[in-house]
Amino acid sequence: MKADWVAKISDRVERHVRQVKGEHATIICASGLSPSGTVHLGNMREIMTVHLVAEELRARGWQVEHIQFWDDYDRLRKVPAGIPESFASYIGQPLCEIPDPFGVYASYADRYITEFSESIAPLNLPMTQVRQSVAYREGRYTHKVKQALAQRGEIFDILAEYQTRQEQQETVSERRAAYYPYKVYCEACGKDTTQIQHYEEATASIDYSCQHCQHSGAFSLNEKNSGKLVWKVDWPMRWSEAQVDFEPAGADHSTPGSSFTVGQRIVQEIFHSPAPQYAAYAFVGMEGRVKISSSVGTDASPANALSILEPAILRWLYIRRANNQPFNIDFGQGLLRLYDEWDSLVRQVAAGKANEANLVAYQRAIQTSLGAVKRAERTVPFSLLTSTLDVTQGNLEQVLRIATQSLKEEEPLAPAQLEPRLACAANWINNYLPEDERTFIRASFDAETYAQLGESEQEALRLLVAELEGAWNLDALTDLMYRIPKQVRGLPADAPATPELKQAQRAFFAAIYTLICGSDTGPRIPTLMLSLGKEKVKSLLDPSGASVTTEPV
Repeated sequence: MKADWVAKISDRVERHVRQVKGEHATIICASGLSPSGTVHLGNMREIMTVHLVAEELRARGWQVEHIQFWDDYDRLRKVPAGIPESFASYIGQPLCEIPDPFGVYASYADRYITEFSESIAPLNLPMTQVRQSVAYREGRYTHKVKQALAQRGEIFDILAEYQTRQEQQETVSERRAAYYPYKVYCEACGKDTTQIQHYEEATASIDYSCQHCQHSGAFSLNEKNSGKLVWKVDWPMRWSEAQVDFEPAGADHSTPGSSFTVGQRIVQEIFHSPAPQYAAYAFVGMEGRVKISSSVGTDASPANALSILEPAILRWLYIRRANNQPFNIDFGQGLLRLYDEWDSLVRQVAAGKANEANLVAYQRAIQTSLGAVKRAERTVPFSLLTSTLDVTQGNLEQVLRIATQSLKEEEPLAPAQLEPRLACAANWINNYLPEDERTFIRASFDAETYAQLGESEQEALRLLVAELEGAWNLDALTDLMYRIPKQVRGLPADAPATPELKQAQRAFFAAIYTLICGSDTGPRIPTLMLSLGKEKVKSLLDPSGASVTTEPV
């Protein structure tokens, strides 16, 4: 089989590690995120790319550590949507020091780190989480910071090679002399609006001034670390310190003069370490017409995705597309098609008919080195669950009855056998399906609409109502839907589907939908009928039974 994208990256990482570390080394794969707001599905691609490569390398017999770096020592750059505007006063301060906007967590950073970490637990991602605020303040990076400050001129020269020439008041020599690859967080106001005035290498002492509050201060790196390296130096420093062998990033980091290009130079020339293997990943977005839920929101976050997607399916979405291929996750009607695609794959695997690429993708989706990933034990069609939940207004007994018939089970299905799919279907109906896409059910028989139907459709409806009693299950109702239009035309049940017959069947279906739903489309008719109950269906389709008291839906 032609190597897939995960295998191709893993091959490169293996060659790199054998060359720079040897056969028995531990491979370090890294990802990094900033908790500056809700971590979204695009950010998630970085973690999933690293995770999948790490899992492939483990399967090949390597010891692998996936380090997830949290850049919580970064400054707040802007106030995200949904955060009080008053938080603009914290711009320039480290995320780990800013209070939680909603007063629940210890800090702003804690909120988004905790929310993300808890939300992705069902995906079974083994990784070591490192908070940069802790690493810097505990002194893990101090020797590297000193190294960068001692070679600040060389770092400036590397950066200058990739900078666009702009009009500058200072000469290159003046800018080089004033350059420091380290930003101090002011000890008075907490912001990084500071300028280093002097660095004494012998004592590792820094003198600085703050433009925001006019404070002047000094401290020694031997005693504490009150700042951090600028991003284009911080990233390669981290590679060197953790001996990172592989780390991907967004495509914007791959352009000439980007962070990775510069970082390759700095990690080798300043920190004297090999550059890690790299892969660019493309955009992941959210699409689909959905209702705006005040309780859930419409953020394209892993938590929201996992509220409507089985964990194995969400993993599969990242697996089946190459890292450089963008894709969207449809939170609207496209979600039903996605479940159908997954169920088709499950059937192919069960029947031994899946090709090797699909089989590998499936296995990566359902299993990690931490164990099995959650997915429904019984794959009842997602569209059946959503339509039944919609029509019955969440009647679990009705849903289980119809699901049992759908799978032709002898014993009634239990809710646990349908989880987490059942909960996903309920969440989608309640939180994402717009009101105008929900199934409307007429309260009573519509005589005016019935009178406008053709004779063939009225005759077909009479036959349908007459046979409902003996055909009250999914298979029998499905057979009726296609047999009755043939019967009305004097055709045998096994008559081939001609264009004329297909048109007659469509007209029959539209008549049923119009009388029941007030529309010419809706959920699959057998599912719709079973969800409503016999008496309710008869009351809406049969003029003679229109006054019958119906059972509640």
